[in-house]
Amino acid sequence: MVARPTSTAKFCAAVCLFGLGCGDASIASSEDDVKVNTGSELAYRQYRANVEFAAGYAPRCAAPALGEDGVPRPRVLVTGFGRFLENPKNATGMLVSELVPELEYPLTEAPPSGQIDPPEPQLAVATGTLELSGSGTVDVCALVLPVFWDLAAVLVAREIAAFSPDLVIMNGIAGSAQPLWLELGAVNHAAALTDGSGVLVAEAGPIVAHASSDAYARPNLLSWDAVRTGAEAAIGEHAGTVEAGAAFGDLVTGVRLAGYPRASNTYLCNNTTYAVGYLMDHADEAVRLLEPTHGKEGEPMGLEVALPPGFEATPRVFVHWPSSLDGAHLVSAASVLAHVIDAQLVALAEGPLPVRGDTVTPDLPGDG
Repeated sequence: MVARPTSTAKFCAAVCLFGLGCGDASIASSEDDVKVNTGSELAYRQYRANVEFAAGYAPRCAAPALGEDGVPRPRVLVTGFGRFLENPKNATGMLVSELVPELEYPLTEAPPSGQIDPPEPQLAVATGTLELSGSGTVDVCALVLPVFWDLAAVLVAREIAAFSPDLVIMNGIAGSAQPLWLELGAVNHAAALTDGSGVLVAEAGPIVAHASSDAYARPNLLSWDAVRTGAEAAIGEHAGTVEAGAAFGDLVTGVRLAGYPRASNTYLCNNTTYAVGYLMDHADEAVRLLEPTHGKEGEPMGLEVALPPGFEATPRVFVHWPSSLDGAHLVSAASVLAHVIDAQLVALAEGPLPVRGDTVTPDLPGDG
């Protein structure tokens, strides 16, 4: 397994609210930072709710107890997304809830027009265990995340620092029927699109403003062939499962390694993947997230987030799933995800070790 931070360091993700007495630290504000547009009163109120929730968030996945042999069990952090605008069910949040029954999917409704969409009811966090054929008992920190710019990444970073996982798997939806896309990497760019609040729009720009130009395309880290093989085997096992007249194998049509950069992948999934990967690879380096376009004197001007050392070699990936998964198909998808987890944990112990995703031979080409 990969080296983990010490018991004191793993709880030390730095989160600091700019404009509220935290000082300027080492990062100067940049006109090139991706910011959420807070030009309207409603947008600013939504921003304020998000940034205050993030600043006060305490991790809920503490480091699990030791196994019977005195050695920590393998542990995995798994995320999905929740409601998007008026669509209450997100297949990936429900999938993670199926994988970890202790996690209750947060069913919420969009607020009336003119009101903010509070982030807290849209977040769910729980710990549980999986019994996997190759890895044995595995502890899981499971999250359903609000579909809000930068906030999802901040929450994942906080839980990584507390839970100290051996593997991070983030999940989102794409087409209604498609192969699993194992995202080989992410890009340092956010598209100018409205997030799940229906209020906050990102101004197009870099996610991490001070990242070097050669870090624009950031690879994920995985034992790609081992994970792909495990996922394909599990998809084959469940291909005949039928829900609402559709077979699982007709919705999840194999596994593809998805290339980067892709212009179609610059939304919330990419935002979360890039920010989390950058923090994992740059120990103790502060990154400013959740910045507004129109700040107010004495009010928040963003959050500074950092992770302690120990996560540089931790495998991490983003997986895109079909959006139409429901019912019995969620049970099948949870089994596929469990096989993905097992394949990577076994590879950490026995090989092949994780490698950075490349842009040369993807099944789904990038377009950058």
